[in-house]
Amino acid sequence: MAEELQSLLEKINQDGVMKAEAKKAEIIADAEAQAARIVAEAEKNAANIVKAAEKDSEAITNRAASALEQAKRDIVLQLRDELAGRLHQAVADAGAKALSPEFMAGLVRELALAFSAAPESVITVRSAVKDADALEKALQAALADSFVKAPQLFAGREIAGGMEVSFDGGKCFYDFTLDAVTDLMDEYIGANLASAFKAQ
Repeated sequence: MAEELQSLLEKINQDGVMKAEAKKAEIIADAEAQAARIVAEAEKNAANIVKAAEKDSEAITNRAASALEQAKRDIVLQLRDELAGRLHQAVADAGAKALSPEFMAGLVRELALAFSAAPESVITVRSAVKDADALEKALQAALADSFVKAPQLFAGREIAGGMEVSFDGGKCFYDFTLDAVTDLMDEYIGANLASAFKAQ
């Protein structure tokens, strides 16, 4: 009887050990499977994070490049505007000095000789108020020998410098005011300045 009991106990023990081993193997297999799933999910998440980071990095790089390009354009435009403003002022200053009463009188004389066939033609000149007296004297000296009628000189408050000249009641008209000369030079310089910046 003791032997049978011993045999039964050993069998129970073996069955228990086998079941425990089987349970242990099942638990280990489940744990390994779950660990593999966790690792796979983590790798997937990591790959998604890396992909999103690369996409964000590319977007940031593109935005930065676009911002730099815009900043470059803005700087070039500001530089061009600044240069154009300084050139405009330089032209205006040079024009104001160049359009002296003596120069203007000589110009009227040349125009009168070239475009007015009759010595009795009426010449009308409008100048800046500040130049009127000096220009009148210079005109009388320049045209005294060539024309019967003295030029009609008017001072215009809206004229900053230079003059307007007309012959025969306005049939021939020339605008040599400081504004007109400056605008003409601005147009020429501006076109060349724009071309220079466009080439860059």
